[in-house]
Amino acid sequence: MSSALCTLFLFLASSLILFHVESTANDIVSDTCQKSAASSPNVNYDYCVKALGSDPKSRTAEVQGLGLIALNLLESSVTSTGSDIQQLLKQKQDPYVHQCLSDCSDLYSDALETTKEAVGAYQQKRFSDVQFSVSAVSTDATTCENQFKEKKGVTSPLTKQNGDATQLSYIELAILAIVKGS
Repeated sequence: MSSALCTLFLFLASSLILFHVESTANDIVSDTCQKSAASSPNVNYDYCVKALGSDPKSRTAEVQGLGLIALNLLESSVTSTGSDIQQLLKQKQDPYVHQCLSDCSDLYSDALETTKEAVGAYQQKRFSDVQFSVSAVSTDATTCENQFKEKKGVTSPLTKQNGDATQLSYIELAILAIVKGS
């Protein structure tokens, strides 16, 4: 009977430890996103928690680590959007939309290089360079989206992707402000 109680005790103790570790991980993501949303009206709290929480490394990250996770998510988003644009350019469509997509392709090509530079700068703690780069990526995504609106009746096929890149940029900029302030 005593070995069963001992086993039960070990199970409960390890469960509590795992719960505490998981709870702490969720707390850092939640706290960081709450601070980010409070400091920037452009940061969507729910999006932030979902995005940062999607990376398993967020479970053990500090705030600075979350900044790198946000940058990696941004790089992935920009890469994916660039691929989406290339697929859309292969489809037959209105010449105006095709021109917009071609412009977006150039913007996202620049954004990808800029994001890669930002990751390197972040790892070297050159946060002002990161801020400049991420702001440029956000501008590229916004410019891509806005050009579709210039012609009445045209709808952007990239609204979600542009929104993701912009939101991830806002999250990164807010985390940068937290990191720089600490």
